[in-house]
Amino acid sequence: MSDIAATAGPADAAIAEFMAASDATFTAAFDALPIDRQRAIYDLFWQRYHAPRPAGIAVSEINIPGPAGAVRALHYRPEGAATGSLPAVAYFHGGGWSLGSPESHDIAAARLCQRAGVMVLNVDYRLSPEHRFPDALMDALAAVNWLAGEEGARQGIDPARLAVAGDSAGGNLAAALCLWLRDKGGPRLRFQALIYPALTAAPTPGGSGDMSPAAVSHYLQAYFGGQDLSANPYAMPLSAKSLVDLPPAYILTAELDPIRFHGEDYARRLRHAGITCSYTCASGLPHTFLRMLHLSSRAAGAFADLCDATKAALSYD
Repeated sequence: MSDIAATAGPADAAIAEFMAASDATFTAAFDALPIDRQRAIYDLFWQRYHAPRPAGIAVSEINIPGPAGAVRALHYRPEGAATGSLPAVAYFHGGGWSLGSPESHDIAAARLCQRAGVMVLNVDYRLSPEHRFPDALMDALAAVNWLAGEEGARQGIDPARLAVAGDSAGGNLAAALCLWLRDKGGPRLRFQALIYPALTAAPTPGGSGDMSPAAVSHYLQAYFGGQDLSANPYAMPLSAKSLVDLPPAYILTAELDPIRFHGEDYARRLRHAGITCSYTCASGLPHTFLRMLHLSSRAAGAFADLCDATKAALSYD
């Protein structure tokens, strides 16, 4: 199903350097560290690849009501956007449900806001192992409810043009939230944009660094918190028995990512269920290539296509 021919190697020298640095940082020894040390190392790593936001957006920190208190988020808005008709995207960052923050994924959220012309709510959901499933998902739900509710209306958000997006563990939350809203009710979403999403607990072949089989198992165990959630569709969306009546999707995976099959299988199943779904496998790119949007033209182009699809999906009919 890939839309880009395979290259079997990094897209460019910058990607090759990034992959080597990632493999050297996210080792088995990293997984064995206390969670506060893991987060400190993770933060230092993403800061090596950080970059200024594009011009033309305003960003503020806000707190929204959540099931266990306030949920922090970064709020991105196109400067000069008309009030009363702005589409919005709830964005959920990656990091194995254990690491990361809105700041660690600021580049992606800011570029999505700027290129797609949408308001973005970059959500600081609760992390494992301190918080196990479904805490992060409930924070994601709170974010969408906020966008669709009275406060969203005061922000000039159009509740008929809402979407969710996320990468890796955040892509899991975005897909799971679509299933939750379909089954249990809530705001109706127009679109879901999933970036190398983690969608099943099935064993991951190959991989290294933060995507080695041991690392993936480590993240899952922390998120599950001792529960057996491999067959729970709100934890692992590929286990859902039916994908009918879900929002249209754009799924972006990476050729050098060992969990590429998650997104590929999900796209196939969505299409089989009659859901409009565009699928792209970006050649020569690894998991977490969002770090490289400002350093790799291949990464920037793949993400720009997803932003354009989001803009089109949230435009007026």
